Amino acid sequence: MVSSFSRLFKYISGNNAEGLKMSMTVPVIVYMPLKQPPADNATMSFFVPHEVENPPKPTDSEVYLDKFPAASVYVKTFGGYALNGTYADQAKALAQNLAALGLQFDDTYFVRAGYNSPLEFFNRHNEVWYMAK
Repeated sequence: MVSSFSRLFKYISGNNAEGLKMSMTVPVIVYMPLKQPPADNATMSFFVPHEVENPPKPTDSEVYLDKFPAASVYVKTFGGYALNGTYADQAKALAQNLAALGLQFDDTYFVRAGYNSPLEFFNRHNEVWYMAK
């Protein structure tokens, strides 16, 4: 995950076709597949700031631009300094709650969302998401 964050941070810091520097946005999200080994298939994403109407092309072949359509999302919010296991436990709890309520959701992956700098240790805001069907 450190190398993914580094590549994305370099992109918003000007390592792109236009040399454009962009503000860091939150949340930083990580797509976590559940049907495959997540460590091998996780994808980290930054959101491009709204004021950047035409994001510049990445110069790093490992970085790409994607659009996310509007969607309905089930969210579980939690605090603390979340590590991989914490996100997985929270996602499992959310999935169990959704199933108990009879709500339909895509259970092939979840999204982990972090809103704080890694250097902030208190009053942290984290989320796990499942996409509603």
